[in-house]
Amino acid sequence: MARVKYAVAGSPVSHSLSPLLFGLVVSNLEKFGKKIPISMKHSDVELVETKGIEDALGWGYAGHSPHVPIWQHTGAPFGKYRTEALLARAIQSAMEIEDSDSRLVSKFESELELETSSKPTPVGDVHEIPSQWLDNEVWLNLTSPLKHQLSSEAVSTIDESMKLQSVNALRWDGQGWWCAGVDGLGVVSVAQYHGVDVESGAVLGLRGGGGAARSTAYAWLKAGGRIRLFEGRRTLELPFDFEEETSQKPLDFAVDFDGGPDPIPSFQSCSLQLNPNYHAVEGGYEHRVQLMENSPFDGRWMLAAQHLEAWRNLWAPQYDNYLPSLGLLLSQLLHAENILFDNA
Repeated sequence: MARVKYAVAGSPVSHSLSPLLFGLVVSNLEKFGKKIPISMKHSDVELVETKGIEDALGWGYAGHSPHVPIWQHTGAPFGKYRTEALLARAIQSAMEIEDSDSRLVSKFESELELETSSKPTPVGDVHEIPSQWLDNEVWLNLTSPLKHQLSSEAVSTIDESMKLQSVNALRWDGQGWWCAGVDGLGVVSVAQYHGVDVESGAVLGLRGGGGAARSTAYAWLKAGGRIRLFEGRRTLELPFDFEEETSQKPLDFAVDFDGGPDPIPSFQSCSLQLNPNYHAVEGGYEHRVQLMENSPFDGRWMLAAQHLEAWRNLWAPQYDNYLPSLGLLLSQLLHAENILFDNA
């Protein structure tokens, strides 16, 4: 049985829902029994509050976090009894949901299956990633401001995330670190889930120049789509040339990573938009689902999608076919959040 140490590192991380997502994916995999050697009982989950990548890597080596944050969803320190008990209760309750909520099911499943079956192999020699888990695995998700800080020849990458300065997933293989940037793959996944044919040249409206925006631009172009850029706080800079879409063709999908106060007319006329941010929600499960149904889509869509992409591409590519669907994982996440809210 593999023992997995998992953490979310960055600042702030007290609001992060990634610990819930990790626990839900592990619990979904546990259903397959001995076929997949992982369990929550053999997993450690932590939050690493830091503004320096060195602290994040240091946690991976030594398991020490310089500061234990109060987790917003329990009002208690992460890793302490109250948080651990409520987290376990929320995950256990959410696992009673075995099918996606009908309102969160993709209406384009047949197209999705085709796209998944023809998904291109990620850039890099992925064959060197361990095909089986080690006795002790270390996995990390990075959030702001750490995504652009990792630049080291000692870290192997399965994609262009270090060049793009958009690393948000790490894995220790017993001898060294592997990394990937899966924010962009998450955005592409959400768009496809809602019927956008990226491979056929769908046009993405994009504002922002940070790590997630760079990752999204790269993934969208690599998937066969086109990009139209809009002015924001930072200019989007990529380490390669690309031809920007400049026609008057309506946007097929839109993401505003800057979240500026001035609305973009082209975005407002686009029927499918993604808000990459997510905020605390009050209210029951029904209310939470209703907030997820319509565009602009809540950032939980992107969060759940990129988390699945981290499992699929870096942490457990050998178990891709066993992972829960995006709709099921999001349904379970909303239920787990509701349990935490009711017990906070």
